[in-house]
Order: sequence, then C-alpha cells, then structure tokens
Amino acid sequence: MADHELEELPVVVVILDKRSCRLGASVDADSAVTLMAVASEDPASWDEIVSYWPRYNTPEISEFADGLPLRLVDRATAFDAIDAIDAKESWCVIDLVQKRICTGRSVMKVDRDAVFAMVTDEKGDQHCLVSLHLPPWWELQENVESIVVQQPRLTPLVVPRTNREVLYGSAMIEDLASRMISIAGEGLLPRDGSSSPEVDDPELSEALYPLTVKIHRDWLMTPRQDLQGRTPRVLLFGAHGWSDRVIDGQRLRFEDGAPMVAAPDDVEGYEDAPMGGEEMILYFDLCREVIRRGWFWCQNEVHAARLLLSHERPKLVSELGAFLSRVRDDWLQQPFEGGSPPSFIIECSRRRVPHGDGVTIEGMSGQEPMEHVQDCDCPLCNMMESGMFGVGFDILDGHHLELDGEFAFSKCESYEEWQEEQGEWTEMSMEMDCELEGCESREADGEAEQDEFASAWSSPMTDGPLPGDRFGQMKLAFRLTEIISDLESASAPRELIKNLNVSFREYYQSESSQREVAKRRFSSHLDATGQRYPMLVPKVADFQSQVDEFERAIAGGVAGDEKS
Repeated sequence: MADHELEELPVVVVILDKRSCRLGASVDADSAVTLMAVASEDPASWDEIVSYWPRYNTPEISEFADGLPLRLVDRATAFDAIDAIDAKESWCVIDLVQKRICTGRSVMKVDRDAVFAMVTDEKGDQHCLVSLHLPPWWELQENVESIVVQQPRLTPLVVPRTNREVLYGSAMIEDLASRMISIAGEGLLPRDGSSSPEVDDPELSEALYPLTVKIHRDWLMTPRQDLQGRTPRVLLFGAHGWSDRVIDGQRLRFEDGAPMVAAPDDVEGYEDAPMGGEEMILYFDLCREVIRRGWFWCQNEVHAARLLLSHERPKLVSELGAFLSRVRDDWLQQPFEGGSPPSFIIECSRRRVPHGDGVTIEGMSGQEPMEHVQDCDCPLCNMMESGMFGVGFDILDGHHLELDGEFAFSKCESYEEWQEEQGEWTEMSMEMDCELEGCESREADGEAEQDEFASAWSSPMTDGPLPGDRFGQMKLAFRLTEIISDLESASAPRELIKNLNVSFREYYQSESSQREVAKRRFSSHLDATGQRYPMLVPKVADFQSQVDEFERAIAGGVAGDEKS
C-alpha cells in the first residue's frame, strides 16, 4: 500500500460514457483523484459514478458527485477541449466506455493501486483516506499526450463475467444429481438406509468422501454448452485480487471514521460481475454440502429395484434435484461457523464491503453479529468485546480448498500458478522435515528445546509493545488468560473467575484519577486467588510485577503526551 500527498493544482477533467460527456475546466486535485478512485468500482456511466461516490467522498470535497464543477457538453466540444488540454498539461480523462484513465504530463502519477490521505494533522497523522484499485481490465496511461485519448486501447477489453444462474441454479443441481444417481446405479452406496437424509452420518460422509471429491471436480472441470464450451471453474476467477483490495480500502476508510457503505446492486453488470475471493470460498463449501447431503438421500431413497428400471432414473434425478435445491437454499440462510449466513457474506463480497462485528452497512439490511458471547471467562475475549482493539473484521482465507491437493479446487487461477505453488509447498515441507529431524536429534542428545507455546510464562514476550498494544494491556490479558485457564482446570468457583475478570476490566479501563483504587481492588482478588490455590502463587506474583510495569508505562505515556 502506497500513500501519496496530493498536488494542489486544479485539473481539467473529462468523463466519457456511452451517452454523454462531462467537462470540468478547473477541478480541485482532491476531487480529481477521488473521481479516479471511483473508477475502482468499474462504473459504466456517470450515473453509476454518482451511486459509487459515497464510498469515496471525504469532508474535503463535495458530498455528492453532482456537486462537482462538471458540465454536460457534446462530444465535439469534449474532444476540442481535450485537444486544447496540452496547453495546460494538468488534465485527466476517465473513459467509461474503453475502461481507461489517461492523464497529462504534469499530473501526479497515481499507480493502479494506491491510498491517498486528503488530510495530515499537526501530529503528522493521515486522515480522510481514499483508495484507488483499478480493475485488471482497466488501462492506466499516465503522463501522455492528449492525442492518446482519441486512440483505441492498448489491449483488447475483456471483462470476466460470472454466470450465477449456471453456478447456483438448476444447471448445477441437475448435474450433481445426475452424477450421484449414476454412481448409486453402480452399486457403490450402502444398500440399506440407516439414517434420515436430514441427519448427518459422519461415517457415510467419510466413506464416500473420494466420490464427493470426484463429483465436485467433474462439475467444475467439465466444459458446458451453456457456458460456450467453458468450464464452471473458469467463472470463479478473474477478479479476486482486485475485489479484495477494494474491500480492504473500504475497511481502511471505516477505521478512519467514515461510514461503511455498500456498492449499489442496481448498476449495470451487477448480476454477472466477477466473483470475489470470499464468494468463491463459500461456493466451494456450498458444493461440498450439497453433495454430502445428497448421499444421505440416495442411501435412503435409491433402491436397486428402481435403478434396474431405466424410466426410473430421470425420476430419481428429479427427486434428488428437488432435495438438493432445498439443501442449497437452507445452507445459504443458516449461520456459517456461528456467524452470519453465507448469503450475507456473499452479498458483502459482491458489494465489496468487509463484514465486521456489529458494523452497520449502509445500503444493506444484514449485519455481522458480535462474535464474543456474554459471560465469557477469557480476558482477551472480554478485552476485544469492549472494542478496545477496534472492530473485528471476519476474513475467510480458504485454506481448506487446498487440502485435497487438486487444482480444480485451488485458489490459483491457472494450472501453471498452481504447479509453482505446489513446488513451493513441497520445498517448505522438506525444510520443515529437516528441522523436525534436527529437533528430534537434539532431544535424543538431551538438548530438548523448551516448547515456546506451552505457556505464556515459558515463552517470554518481546520487550516492546505488541502491535496495537501501546502500554501492554494485551500482554497482561495473555497472562491472566493462562491463570484463569489454570483455575478452570482446578474447578475453581465461577465467582472467583468472574471477580478476576471484572476487576481486571475495571482496572485497565479506569481513568487516571481512579486507577489506584481499581488497582488495589484487582490486586486483592489476585491475592485471594494465590491464597486459595498455592500452585498459582509464582504466576500471580509475577503477574503483579507486570502490573507494576504497566503502571510505569502508563505514567510515562501520559507524561509524554502532556509534553507533546
């Protein structure tokens, strides 16, 4: 991520779309850069720029795009203005038809991926962030002659499109159902159903896992006529990096104090817009769930007598398809790993916003639930729930897509990229094996290393602050978490644990005038813990010394702030 300081020179701005031209003879630099940043959303018209504007505007510029000093002109006037631009040199043309941005010789280079700070305060902190992340199919021609604007693109315009009707609809359901019935016809399923198709059967799922992988792979990798000879897998790629960067830019904007605003869903191309990374990950999970549940149905409903009758097979495919459709619809609406339903996460991916605990998203009705539950006994969870470290944003990394060792499910778009990644993993695995052999050899020689993850006490933390932990609250929370874990193992009364958590929270959240009182209350609960559980005395004593260090850090930080 690169930060840029903006030049103050006014810019001549021209915006071209299919139906109109807009010309701004003197647009301030902040507004000009913001217009370029809005191109990150791949707008197709001026009206779409207006719709996307709330995701990028700052207090330093017009609240609405329609408030910018741009006027409608005919194309001849626009091109005459472009021809005359070189006299001023500070110009920018945003071509929504050819999907490109061209800038004059004196305009600051912006790069395809950049973050701009509109404001720098007296302390040097940057605010009012605007992120620019052009889609892969957009061209950026910087510091060029104005004649370039009237020339065609340097490369053919190819925009990846996702046919979600095929990926999620009857095409997917019928394909999977047909393949599953064919496998059932080969006699590869248990003969008698032992469980309801609505109830999980882990043993059946495990036994049929290789067939699940095969059906999933065949669905993704088989060319289809309704996709013009392409495979469903091709539709999953083309824009992951771009989409993820735009989402990250919206997170930065939110953390700087701006509202979270979803991209509109009524723009041209929304229905078949390319997939983001999280939608692809959830699509993998959806396919696996549909296939897995389909086996339960087959176990109960598919009988040898029916399979012997050729006219029964289409009926079985139809019946299984109806069941799989219900599984798909139910899964999309059920909580995913205890959080929001997949349908909400997919919508966030498609509308390019991150989903964070309890964050309201303008333009969307759904909201990510708060992750941490009440009455949790973990000091770290309590600290996070208090909002002390900001909003927790959930991110799906999709590591499980690589577990089968199959290119079909990989997050790599090309086979060559996947092969290269496999080679890197193999090399890393060999290095880890060598390291492990070395450790085992040292253990055999009596030189066993201490397990650095065994305990917060047996693994000394860095002397400096942890990221986002200026004074050391998080360090204290790690230590107290281990003490509470030991208390839980010793079946300590819930009241004792609760008192520790409450007094700790009151202590680290206390104002300077109340800190000494809060510290004494917390120390008394620590003393009571040590008296009742002598085996914890060493940890409690060391923890209290770290509280003293925390006090010195707080005092030093406050004094430093007052001097500054």
